[in-house]
Amino acid sequence: MTFLTKSHLRIRTYYFPTAQDKVIDIGRIQNVYYKKQNLREDCCRVKGWGMSLTPVWWACDLARDLHGSSANYYNVAIDTGSSIKKGFTVINIDDFLSHLKQLVCPEKFIANEIP
Repeated sequence: MTFLTKSHLRIRTYYFPTAQDKVIDIGRIQNVYYKKQNLREDCCRVKGWGMSLTPVWWACDLARDLHGSSANYYNVAIDTGSSIKKGFTVINIDDFLSHLKQLVCPEKFIANEIP
């Protein structure tokens, strides 16, 4: 779960094992990657919590990629310029993107891809 304000993006249950939130300044966002969850395509690329074989640290969602193809769950990864991207699940991607695109330049959004 995430919370978005005009200045910050808060990713809930990010840090392991403390489950503390991660707060990202909107101005630090360099790219936003997003892709519909698909277990077959995402195998070894995403994880329920922590880091998989990609440079993304995933916030806790122990059912990530297990929701089924009919569900509207998306994986989102935020690039802030550090070597590790910040990943999380979004349920209503259209609503999330419409709000975030008001704060982040549209050229920074990369659809159907997770780094």
